[in-house]
Amino acid sequence: MSQNNAIYKGFRVSARVRQAPDALPAGDPIPLRFLATVTITQVSEGMGSRRQLPGMIQHAAGAPHDAIALALSSARAAIDGMSTFVKAK
Repeated sequence: MSQNNAIYKGFRVSARVRQAPDALPAGDPIPLRFLATVTITQVSEGMGSRRQLPGMIQHAAGAPHDAIALALSSARAAIDGMSTFVKAK
């Protein structure tokens, strides 16, 4: 199992990758071999209170690196979507 961790805008983004299961519950085969799961944890309250964080984000891909990259990108987009920062004029 591989794991990536990073701090992004006051949030810890942690990705773990593993081999994807052979089939979905419906019985359809999964052509993508690796599944990356990302969790987001607020590490700094900074200029505001604790925020509601999205649940685990998952992405599958044919290679472990690709699955992690997709999952981390989605996590960064989720954090950017929570941003309340307003640039001064």
